[in-house]
Amino acid sequence: MNELMAATDARWRSLVFPANHRNPRPSGRYNLVVIGAGPAGLITSIAAAGLGAKVALIERQAMGGDCLNVGCVPSKALLAAASQGHDFDAAMQHAHAVRTRIAEHDSVERYTKAGVDVYLGSAQFIDAHRVRVGEQELTARKTVVCTGARAAVPPIPGLEAAGILTNETVFDLPVLPARLAVLGGGPIGCELAQAFARLGSEVHLIEMQPRVLPLEDDDAAAMVAEALRRDGVRLHLGVRVTGASADGAVKRLQFDAGDSLYCDAVLVAVGRQRNVEGLGLEAAGVRFDPRAGVEVDARLRTSQHDIFAAGDVCSRLQFTHHADAQARIVIRNALFMGRTRADRLVVPWCTYTKPEVAHVGASRRELEQAGTPFDAYRTHFAELDRGRTDALSQAEADQDGYAEVLTEKGGDRLLGATIVGRDAGEQLSPLVLMMTAGLRLGALGSLVLPYPTRCEYLRRLADAWNRTRLTPRSARLLEWWLRRAR
Repeated sequence: MNELMAATDARWRSLVFPANHRNPRPSGRYNLVVIGAGPAGLITSIAAAGLGAKVALIERQAMGGDCLNVGCVPSKALLAAASQGHDFDAAMQHAHAVRTRIAEHDSVERYTKAGVDVYLGSAQFIDAHRVRVGEQELTARKTVVCTGARAAVPPIPGLEAAGILTNETVFDLPVLPARLAVLGGGPIGCELAQAFARLGSEVHLIEMQPRVLPLEDDDAAAMVAEALRRDGVRLHLGVRVTGASADGAVKRLQFDAGDSLYCDAVLVAVGRQRNVEGLGLEAAGVRFDPRAGVEVDARLRTSQHDIFAAGDVCSRLQFTHHADAQARIVIRNALFMGRTRADRLVVPWCTYTKPEVAHVGASRRELEQAGTPFDAYRTHFAELDRGRTDALSQAEADQDGYAEVLTEKGGDRLLGATIVGRDAGEQLSPLVLMMTAGLRLGALGSLVLPYPTRCEYLRRLADAWNRTRLTPRSARLLEWWLRRAR
């Protein structure tokens, strides 16, 4: 690590887990004790304190959780630097610098100044209303568990002994691996595989399913797979790693078909494991499962009436923005006896490969499996005038992606949407708003948009639906009316 990065990391550490921090002395009962300072815990604690509640926030590793420290922030910064042609050292410096700048927003100092009592250390329930941190005991009227999740490591013989990377350690690499094997073709695996390929590694992406991004629609996954191949990523799809070993610095992965792959580093990106161990949840009467996490109802209350949970520790959809939304619900329900339901949230997501894949609502596969009839409307960005002005070749136009919406059969109520292409996450926002507000596709008919822009896809989709309304009968009626009007 060079001196610049060392100084950057020292500043980051001083913000998220300062060595000189002294935990406050508890004085009376807290309205809210929040365990875990990831996105859910941060939002819950600072918003509650802003409303006048007496709040304690407990964190055992680093303020900001996975998202800031080893997840969304450094990974997206690394992707951006790799896409702009930076070398490995410059890309890593950029990722660490961005993390440090954003850490100021999540720092112990900021939360302390906002009126939150910040305790650094491990939390353990004594009972439903008491939590121990080190030698101190906190008493709470309500408690929120926001301990998140961590990278899961599959039980492959020899894998851990051979040495692995996860999202928690990959950003500390001192040098670029000449050969990198990535286990898992989900969003994290695809994003980091593409980033390291663009930085110069020989990357092998290994996925047990027959395609990458198994949760996305087939066409979207196929576009990402092709983009990965163009960037030099070698895809090993439909194969299983059955064993691993190391001979010095060289690692060997064995496949179920009998062949082997040799590499210099192995990045594991096969899923997440909930952080429920060591919390004393049993003593508090909170039901949980090591795989599914803390059990909550639709209002995010656990099996213990005065204990709630939010974020990755309890949520099926493990995204920062989902944790944020759940935190806002917890504040209403825990502090003000609200009855807001988290299961009614419209939650989009985005994979930040090039091209991006953004999705909201139901997928084609989910609707087909449920036996729900639907109509699909699709517009390719290359068909838009802005797409034509931006593409410098037909090959580039073909890679520009598409926007697709799924509606109820014969109607215009939105059931789901997928966008593939540049800034897909940004382009999805109007459709998320429509689904949240209950707006239908026909509502876009009067929409006026600047020309030329990529968001013109919205009008194209609305026009496609409107054309379906011109049935033979309505066409005859229209012709009759226009004849009369001559």
